[in-house]
Amino acid sequence: MTEEQELKQIFDSLSAEHDIENMVKFSDLDIHEKLQNNEMLKVKYNDLYQAELRKYEILERKMDALKGLRYKYYRFDDEKEYVKKEIEDYCLPSDEKIIKMKKIMSKQMVKVKFFEMCWKAFTSLQWNMKTFTEREKLGL
Repeated sequence: MTEEQELKQIFDSLSAEHDIENMVKFSDLDIHEKLQNNEMLKVKYNDLYQAELRKYEILERKMDALKGLRYKYYRFDDEKEYVKKEIEDYCLPSDEKIIKMKKIMSKQMVKVKFFEMCWKAFTSLQWNMKTFTEREKLGL
């Protein structure tokens, strides 16, 4: 499975678990229920977004530390003598440990983006429902 397919699978799995499309749909029959639940859902998905973002930020710090260790290895411990530019342009981007960490970070970023999208959907839903009710009052 390619990395792109793995990322899509993560997104699809999250989409199946959190049926956002149906959660943001409303009609005149269920708008009051949706309005009551919307604030709770906004908070829930903002919390999920923030939690996944914190995990990503931890991975970023770990990546920085890993790059430092791998840089040190190539600069001082490797048999070949590299200059700074070679390490930064060739060694680090092709280092297996760094590549593996980038894949982990990509998977985490899918989760971050998914929950950010959900949170924004519930935020805009509030305005959509407000507009809907105002138009209903005017008879449009």
